[in-house]
Amino acid sequence: MLDVAPIVAAASLRSSGLSSSVASPVTSWTEQSGLDWSNVAPHTVLSAADLYPRICVRDPYFALKDVTVMGKGEVVARVPVQQDPDAEAGVIGIAEAGRHMAILGSCASALMAPKDGQHFYLACGARGEWLRREPMKRGNELLWGLAQASFTGKRTATARTLLSTPDGMPVFRLEVDYNVLSAAAFTRLFGEARVEMRREPRRDDGVQRTPEEWARMRQNPYSKPLELRDWSSDGESISATLGPVTTEMCKGHFALHPVMPVAIVASGMTRVATTLLRKLEGAPWARCLAKDVRLSADSLAYAGQTVNFGAVRRSHDGANHTFTCQASVGERVVAELDVTYERVE
Repeated sequence: MLDVAPIVAAASLRSSGLSSSVASPVTSWTEQSGLDWSNVAPHTVLSAADLYPRICVRDPYFALKDVTVMGKGEVVARVPVQQDPDAEAGVIGIAEAGRHMAILGSCASALMAPKDGQHFYLACGARGEWLRREPMKRGNELLWGLAQASFTGKRTATARTLLSTPDGMPVFRLEVDYNVLSAAAFTRLFGEARVEMRREPRRDDGVQRTPEEWARMRQNPYSKPLELRDWSSDGESISATLGPVTTEMCKGHFALHPVMPVAIVASGMTRVATTLLRKLEGAPWARCLAKDVRLSADSLAYAGQTVNFGAVRRSHDGANHTFTCQASVGERVVAELDVTYERVE
């Protein structure tokens, strides 16, 4: 499939208003000599081994396939759909789409980083829009993801991303803002504050485990919805809790610093919003599509903490429901989401 990546990428970028330099055949990083990250040739394939030392996530949170350079600060990749969109009537839920696009944006940003080495790309804001207004079935094939990034300051970056169906039809546009920290700076700011946190033993630590325990360790926590509990609703508001957060829920995200990914926090907020929509519509089968999406994330939820999710319907106009959602740990707000959902089924 990589041989058609330039064609699909170019068409999708043109239709979205993004630009791209299209060059000839795909080559692997190892086939080129003397490369540096500021001057990677178009159509260079970046493997996980190339990317992990540069970004702050790894598998299973990182699930992109065939990450390929398209130009300066531009990358294209294949994107899996790992979770059922549930109440959302798109090929992928917006929170999962945000996860993959934010990671792809960090890969594009890594090409533009002014300094060498690993950096932590902390998503602090996002603005998105679902581009198709008709219901679609869950995607069973790999989607296309595109990202174009630039540094907007010494420690800030922004990525413009586009998600398309396997045949190149754009379905979701997302712009992500990052605070960018070196590994040393991140450890100074966040690592030492959590030294008391218990971490799960390594697989090779000599501890005897049952087959069920081994199977649980191999599971991908991002392939299923969050197990929210303590649901409570009151008129046009609803709330639920998650936790305590385990290190298992943070697998592959910020190694050695178990932090709940922003996209997974967002999935909790979209979950309470769509649950409230179904309740208010009196239709537990209802499906909807997101319109305007605005996310801000000013804090982090660490392993060991309990996260509270809430949603309030702010307005209602026909099939459109606008919600304000919040995720918090105690009195501390972790993230906020404003989203308009349109009921389509």
